[in-house]
Amino acid sequence: MSGTSPSDHRIAKRFPVRIQIRLRLMKSPVGEKPETELHNGNNTMSNVSRTGFFLSTKNYFEIGSLIEIEFLLEEFEEMLRAEAEVVRANHQNFPNQGRYEYGLRFVGMHPHFREVLEKFLKVSGG
Repeated sequence: MSGTSPSDHRIAKRFPVRIQIRLRLMKSPVGEKPETELHNGNNTMSNVSRTGFFLSTKNYFEIGSLIEIEFLLEEFEEMLRAEAEVVRANHQNFPNQGRYEYGLRFVGMHPHFREVLEKFLKVSGG
C-alpha cells in the first residue's frame, strides 16, 4: 500500500489564505429555507484553489448544500462572488465552540471573477 495523502488526489493546488467571507444558503438537500441576504457570521476561508475552498464557520450546512459567497481580494481591490457546493463536512472538530469546517467546490462564477481568482492564484505561486 502506497503512502499517498488526500492532497495527492486533489484536482487543483490549494493556497493558504485568511479571508473573511459573507455567505447565504441558497439550497439545502434537507429542505432548509434559503436565506435572502448575504451575512457575515465569522466565516473564514483558510485555503483556496481554482476549484474550491476550505471554510470555517458558525453555520451548519449539510453536504450538498448550495451557498452563495462574497469575498474581497484586497490585492486586486475586487469583491468576488460565486456559488459553491458543500462537498465535505467536518462536524466533529469544533462544535463545542460553535464552529464547523467544510470543503466547498465552486459551481458558478462570473468569467470576470474567475479571471481575477486565476490572477490571484498565479501571484500566490500557482
